[in-house]
Amino acid sequence: MNCPRVAIFDLDDTLAESFQPPMPEMVEKLGALLERIPLAIMTAAGFPRIRDQFVSHLAHSPHISQFYIFPNSTAECYVHENGSWNIAYSLGLSEADRETIREAIRESLAETGVLGEHPEHKPMIIDRDAQIALATIGLDASFEEKKAWDPDQAKRKKLTAVLEKKIPQFEILMGGMTTIDITHRGVNKAYGVNWLSKKLGIPAAEMVYVGDALYPGGNDEVVKATGIAVRSVSGPPETLTVLDELLLACRV
Repeated sequence: MNCPRVAIFDLDDTLAESFQPPMPEMVEKLGALLERIPLAIMTAAGFPRIRDQFVSHLAHSPHISQFYIFPNSTAECYVHENGSWNIAYSLGLSEADRETIREAIRESLAETGVLGEHPEHKPMIIDRDAQIALATIGLDASFEEKKAWDPDQAKRKKLTAVLEKKIPQFEILMGGMTTIDITHRGVNKAYGVNWLSKKLGIPAAEMVYVGDALYPGGNDEVVKATGIAVRSVSGPPETLTVLDELLLACRV
């Protein structure tokens, strides 16, 4: 691997197991790489989680201003300036938009019946203002349960197809192993890559994106259209290997 000029990472099932904190080793390696090149996290998760699990541990870095956070499927971007984290942009959904999305989700779940009756975990609609996320079997299911629930994405593809007919004005993408993320049309990780490319004056082709959902319909797949190099990973253990490769390629 050649050293990219920027490295971008997905969060759930890439830097950490879905909705779980990262391993200390992951944060340590990210910090080491930040000493060498700019980094970004692009995720469907909200900013508070990233702040608590990553930013708080990397705040001491003299290069923290080169760490870009894109929460809510890049509907927002946070940058570190003058000693604090500030919003570089926000493309939030209105309350009317969010209610339209919530209702479409409820109707689509009822019409498709893809969830069935899970014995322990129930679906959750997560409203983060800038994004609505559907956690199909909730947040507390184990990694093994999530992996087994929709291994070929067939259930979420069926659900997504119905949602796209009901709310075509919004972006609807599958994330990780069990979630569906909804934002304004055109607001996705490709938007984030292009924004960062313009911000830094670095062509997307000279960056790398690391994620687990690069499959068709996955919320990482859209970055391919930007020309960015991509690395598909099966989970955090493989991401650690990619970080080792990057640290070796970008050694001073």
